[in-house]
Amino acid sequence: MRHLWFSALALAAILSAAGTTPPKVTAKLATSASGVLVGRSGKPLANARIFLGSVEDDEEMLMAKIKLSGLPVAQTDAQGRFKLTGFVPGNYTIVYYPAGGPSFTPAEISIKALSAVDRSILPQLKNVEIGTTMPLDERKWASFTLLKGHTFWSQGTHMKIWNATLRKNPTGPYLEVRRGVIWRTEVKDGTQIRMDAWSY
Repeated sequence: MRHLWFSALALAAILSAAGTTPPKVTAKLATSASGVLVGRSGKPLANARIFLGSVEDDEEMLMAKIKLSGLPVAQTDAQGRFKLTGFVPGNYTIVYYPAGGPSFTPAEISIKALSAVDRSILPQLKNVEIGTTMPLDERKWASFTLLKGHTFWSQGTHMKIWNATLRKNPTGPYLEVRRGVIWRTEVKDGTQIRMDAWSY
């Protein structure tokens, strides 16, 4: 035992003298999940940049955000297919840039504004989805832009985002809302993900 300890100490001294340090061993997660990103039209979003995101929120949505730092990134092929590797299984969303967008994204995105309401465009209606019969045009919503074809949920005098593709900045990133909340899915090893981009 003493001989092994001395050998390890001698090896460390030799490496130090040579100006090198022993390599650090880091455990890489072997998890992987594959998926497809397509528009509601069925058209694949080819060459889109995909970012796995962790949604952090609370009941009041006071600190609601999507964390992207340290999570897998992928790119879709011509059929919109992608593969994500090296993640802890859990509940995630997907943030993306269509083809030609940047290859990086902020470390986190605040989504607090998505819980806000606005004056309804049809105040006489209550508990009805607005925008299903005639597509609504692009619209600003705080620091986001709701792309054409989004829908609202009418609450009488007010309405909230219901189904939409949202763009954070002039070039993205883009995220999806369904039934008033950020789109999410359970992702574990071997999961098959399908996300439909509402406005495409």
